[in-house]
Amino acid sequence: MREMAVFEKLTEIFKATQDSLRASFFGPQPAAHCLVIHSDAEPDRPIAYIMWFYNYSSFLDKRGLYLEDIYVQPEHRGRGLGSMALRHLAQLAVEQDCGRFEWTVLDWNQNAIDFYKRHGAEILPEWRIVRVTGDALQRLAKES
Repeated sequence: MREMAVFEKLTEIFKATQDSLRASFFGPQPAAHCLVIHSDAEPDRPIAYIMWFYNYSSFLDKRGLYLEDIYVQPEHRGRGLGSMALRHLAQLAVEQDCGRFEWTVLDWNQNAIDFYKRHGAEILPEWRIVRVTGDALQRLAKES
């Protein structure tokens, strides 16, 4: 996960630790789900991972599957691992009657954009991510 934060130039907000991840994935109310991919040559060393959670569409009146992270180490790219991960989550979404499968992509990551388009994904240019974090979140919570 730290490698992905470095790749996305977001290390300044990276806070995950082994303990926090254990609580997020294996606590009484798991926040998300994760699958880790290992190679046969090095079964103890992760080479890729996918992380997802469920959201809800009021218009569809169904839950959706939201891909939070997909990461394949650079030396393992081009081997079909990303495609396999997307197919796995798409199958999971269909099996669980999800109304949609979605995620975001950084606008400068053209390789990822092209990869997603090759897999039938539609990039929605009219939608923008809205986020409140840190001090702004604290201020908003205190407003009356």
